[in-house]
Amino acid sequence: MRRILIVLALTVFLLAFRNPAVAREIRQGDQCVIGANETIQGNLYALCRTLDIKGRVQGNVFAAATNATLTGTVEGDVYLLAGQLDVAGVIRDNLHFAGVSLRLLPTADFSGENADVISLSLSTTIDEAVIIPGNITGLGYQLVLDGTVVGEVSFWGSALTLEGNIGRDVDATVGDPQLTGVSQLQGVLDLLAWEVDLVNPGLVLSESAIIEGNLSYTGPAAGRLEGTINGGTVFSQIINQPDLTQIILQEEGGGLSVFLTQVIREFLILALIGIIGLVFLPQQFQAPIRSIQSRSLPSLAMGLLSFIVAFPVALILLILILFLIVVLLLLQFDGLAVALSGGTLIGMWAGGVSLFFLVAIFVSRVIVCLVIGRGIVRAVIGDDGSSRITYLSLLVGILLLALLVSLPSVGIIISALMTFLGLGAILNALLIQLQTYRDRLYGPPSRLMPTPPMRRGEVARRLPPPMIDDYPTPPGLDNLPEGFEWWDEDSEES
Repeated sequence: MRRILIVLALTVFLLAFRNPAVAREIRQGDQCVIGANETIQGNLYALCRTLDIKGRVQGNVFAAATNATLTGTVEGDVYLLAGQLDVAGVIRDNLHFAGVSLRLLPTADFSGENADVISLSLSTTIDEAVIIPGNITGLGYQLVLDGTVVGEVSFWGSALTLEGNIGRDVDATVGDPQLTGVSQLQGVLDLLAWEVDLVNPGLVLSESAIIEGNLSYTGPAAGRLEGTINGGTVFSQIINQPDLTQIILQEEGGGLSVFLTQVIREFLILALIGIIGLVFLPQQFQAPIRSIQSRSLPSLAMGLLSFIVAFPVALILLILILFLIVVLLLLQFDGLAVALSGGTLIGMWAGGVSLFFLVAIFVSRVIVCLVIGRGIVRAVIGDDGSSRITYLSLLVGILLLALLVSLPSVGIIISALMTFLGLGAILNALLIQLQTYRDRLYGPPSRLMPTPPMRRGEVARRLPPPMIDDYPTPPGLDNLPEGFEWWDEDSEES
């Protein structure tokens, strides 16, 4: 999915400038309105709080807004980043949307022969009167399709509701229908004034729905299929973690076999990561061990805080990158340069986020396993400092972790604690390395330490004796020259 999104982003910005000779119209401000009698010859670039397209745009639309409405006509493609987009007009080509809510209202018209809809949003709803000539690709929480799709439907998310006609195949990944919490999220969306009606997770194929092709979907539980499927149906179940009763009683859908499968899968993944780390980066891989042993609680707190902060930070960075790209477009920079730089930034963002969560979820636990395994191996057979003991400690710790985290209920808690502890230790080790590198470049920081005052009861320091002068003593009263008188004796007697 990460590669797909990068390719889509590059495609968007490359297509934006496939014809640099086309005229451009730039709109920015609080409210941007394209009047009903207004015609824009060429592409429209808009950066507004609210965007309302009532007239005609003879090119493509590239815009970012809090709320957007399209009741006019767009002769080309639409690329829009917004909180909510309502489409009630005509789009000749494709619609690309990223935001919270996309609503295709009854009067929405996609007149292109193979016009597609690509939506990266929390909610995408399509009215029953809408006809999509091409395909629909959705990524988000829900897709509610009441209209007609001539092509295929591809969806990755939690809730997929189909009530219309699909001319070809449907491929979907959905969530667990038994999960709750939709009402709490609905309350937050109501406060933000976005018109979104959330449905429960899972796949629902109503009685009026018709799928001309095949249905392939993946999820924790089978969907509610009441409509017509002319092709075949393939359901791939995501096996949930069995509870303790299922493990002991060997009930269907759980049992010891599922538990052992999870243990083996967890062991193999962590063992592979740990062995690769010890082979290629042995010193760096074992550097966080000291932080785990001596600063367990601070490392745990730092890891927890870092893991929580990582989500909003990643989202803010993505928004800043998209905002920067939009600003460069509005400033009419070279199209190819903006496309390449935008694709590079998005690729770096995706790579950085993926690397962080790989380290946070897998590498951090492997390091904690190494510490635990080392303690067990030293207590049982001792430690001679060889690499054989190190690898044995790693495998023993990973096996213990795989058994614990595969247990119901407590396994999630144990896995989370080990993740936060290992992540905090890794961050502490990185800070120490950065401090060492800085000291090598600039030297240790100079600190002027004041002389501490003398405390009560402290023995005074001995000072050296005074210097003795060897110079002759000058004349005085005791060694006056012979015959010298200080005053006249006759005058004194008088």
